Amino acid sequence: MKTLTNETAVQIHFGATGIKALYEESLTAKQVDFVCLSSNYSRVVGAYFDKDYAPRLFGSQVATREILPNNPVNEANNKAAKNQVRYMEITETSESDLLLFNGKAVLVSYNPESPFAVEVSDKELVANFRNQFEALWKELSA
Repeated sequence: MKTLTNETAVQIHFGATGIKALYEESLTAKQVDFVCLSSNYSRVVGAYFDKDYAPRLFGSQVATREILPNNPVNEANNKAAKNQVRYMEITETSESDLLLFNGKAVLVSYNPESPFAVEVSDKELVANFRNQFEALWKELSA
């Protein structure tokens, strides 16, 4: 029986620095899928997304699919064809994101008291998150 250590299957990255490091890593992917439910991420990472990450992501060759809350701010953002967006109605706020890229799933908590990201590389869990994303993506296109 093979035993996976926490270092290979799951890693926790604490604080804004840890969260940013994983977003930076996503810039190396060919494809990134996001479920971005946070609206107050700036309380943790400041202007990082708007001023640094997003311009580099959307100006790169990385193709994206984003699932975002349905609101006027999100709908006003126009993106290139390689950057697809679908919107969902949110019934409960959630200062969190999910990223899928390079065979991993990243869960991000933007809780300002204790922000962190969980990096999951276990192929079974990543497949589970991938299947959930694909089902939600399909549902939101209907």
